[in-house]
Amino acid sequence: MKLQVLVDNSPGGQDGLIAEHGLSIWMEVEGQQWLIDTGESDAFAQNAAQLGIDIADIDYLILSHGHRDHCGGLEAFLALNSNAKIYLSANIECNHYYSTRRGVKRDISLNHSLIQNNSHRFIFVKHNISLSHNVNIITSIPHNHPQPQANATLLKNDSLDNFNHEIVITVNTPCGVVIISPCSHNGVLNTLEACSHLGNISHYIGGTHLVDDFENENELFALATTIKQQYPTLALISGHCTGEGAKKVFNEVFDQNYINFYTGFGLIIE
Repeated sequence: MKLQVLVDNSPGGQDGLIAEHGLSIWMEVEGQQWLIDTGESDAFAQNAAQLGIDIADIDYLILSHGHRDHCGGLEAFLALNSNAKIYLSANIECNHYYSTRRGVKRDISLNHSLIQNNSHRFIFVKHNISLSHNVNIITSIPHNHPQPQANATLLKNDSLDNFNHEIVITVNTPCGVVIISPCSHNGVLNTLEACSHLGNISHYIGGTHLVDDFENENELFALATTIKQQYPTLALISGHCTGEGAKKVFNEVFDQNYINFYTGFGLIIE
């Protein structure tokens, strides 16, 4: 399994790559190419070209949830790729999403007209499904543990978002199950629990939505310690919506099993 972060909030220092508030991850599994999210703009495609990845060759696009910083590059993807099927939660359809952080209500929805005008490309997922021998989409995420506190600033239509439109991707590898959860609005522990039936979880890759100014340090330490106790060999590889406070705590608790990703970050899992 090969993985490359095409765009993330953090720049990686590589000339020519664009960082933005968003996330897009390319991976190659079983000889097929997968794209998970498109970031906020066409930056993912510009970076892909710099990294030698041709968006036209992508076999599958998976949109993890309905927020623009993960779906905003969809128009650029459709212009560059004419074949890939696009998977997303059925709960996204007809819903609009808003952020009220810092007291301003902003529409952060994906562009629904792109779906309407290209309906033959989209597959709405209602249940856990396997897309290939080793790649799965998980839709059923329990709420047995607290969700990130910053969710209180996020709406679906006129109500607090329950994030039933968030899906995660799992990949079976020789070293264990790899979870890719771009934002983890449902919470890291809940997401891990949703995937635990698949076997030993070796890697958790994605954002944690533990943004600064919400969970305090004690709460972050309690969460990180619980994850470490329940999944002692887990490698946590995070970025995007993981705040600096959470990164510091994860680095202390997980030590060498924590990595912070960035625009242009690459990884091979064998």
